[in-house]
Amino acid sequence: MSLLVLFYLTEYVGLSPAVAGLLIFISRLWDIFASLAVGQWSDRTQSRWGKRVPFLLVGAPLTALAYFILFAIPVGLSGLALNAYVLVALLLYASGYTLFVVPYLTIPVEITSVPHERTRMMTFRVAFMTLSSLIVSGLGPVLITQYGGGRAGYAGMGAVHSLIILLAMFSCALIVARIPVVTGGAPTSGSILAQLRNVLKNRPFKIFIGVKLCQLMSTATVGASLLYMARYILGEGEGFLVRFVIFQIAGTLLSLPAWSWLAKRYGKRLIYIAAGYFYAAIALTWLFAITGEVDWVTNARIFMIGVATSGLLVMGFSILPDTMAHNTKSSGVSQEGTLAAIYSMVEKGTAAFGPLIAGMLLESSGFISAGGANLPPTQPQSALIAILMLASVVPAICNVAGALLLIKFDLKEE
Repeated sequence: MSLLVLFYLTEYVGLSPAVAGLLIFISRLWDIFASLAVGQWSDRTQSRWGKRVPFLLVGAPLTALAYFILFAIPVGLSGLALNAYVLVALLLYASGYTLFVVPYLTIPVEITSVPHERTRMMTFRVAFMTLSSLIVSGLGPVLITQYGGGRAGYAGMGAVHSLIILLAMFSCALIVARIPVVTGGAPTSGSILAQLRNVLKNRPFKIFIGVKLCQLMSTATVGASLLYMARYILGEGEGFLVRFVIFQIAGTLLSLPAWSWLAKRYGKRLIYIAAGYFYAAIALTWLFAITGEVDWVTNARIFMIGVATSGLLVMGFSILPDTMAHNTKSSGVSQEGTLAAIYSMVEKGTAAFGPLIAGMLLESSGFISAGGANLPPTQPQSALIAILMLASVVPAICNVAGALLLIKFDLKEE
């Protein structure tokens, strides 16, 4: 959704970039606090389905419903009523997603105690996550066109996507319910502040969260600016999203075995650092993108972004449960939900600041919203520079910063 929502709200619903970015930011801010509550709640839950599954079963339908509502905004709404509608839809989506994803993040550490098994597991997770992204994102522009384009097209896309979301998340919950839990410490107790004080003693987790903060900020700014890059720099429409997804996913999937092998051969930390530097170098090549750029150049760039993204995802997803296991081993307390919540808070926080920063930067650069017009307006040079900064320079800086932080990460792979 992050690839579409800011663009949809400014280009078709008619909100200014600043207002749209602010509404997304508010929903993410709510999500940050909800994540911590859900994480600690799931740590303490006891049911016949275990700690996590009840949350997955509630989060799945709520997420799907909110997605549908967001892209089915009534045409007659305007002003305060429109802003309120968008905010409620975003808050519902954030709540449903948090109820699902925070407990879900704890699953790898609870079903195996072997770090390299988690790496293999996360390799498959990234593969399926990438394929689902291909299906959903690739279908998006096709569905928008099929349903007539404009707001009606987005509403049709939202209906189909919401059904896919419901089926995928609900199926995942049922599968997880059948997997036995083989690791864990004593049940967590005490206040949220007491839990956080205990987490602060986990140095590897703190460093890892700093790394993810940098990398997720990169992801958020790229997601918020991608369609603006397509329309105003490359001179393409929403169909560019299909092309981007196909070549990025090709790079991600084809490089997964190599990243997994490299991690086992040289260690997760070193390969994580290399992936961060590699992504930064590729991101900077967007500065040379122009309208009418030769297709193979754009496609090669996107493919290499997929390769770098693959390394970042596999290493990040496999190191997170390692830091959770370290926390349980060092403290004797099961806090997987709380740690997953903190990770989710960082994820949601960067997802909030990404569109907010993008919206504010575009607004200050003199960006002109299309407001549903058939032809995109001619943008001032300052707005084009802002788009390039969001798509290239900001993510490059973020990934270099994350790689530098990883130098201090010293958790042994045992």
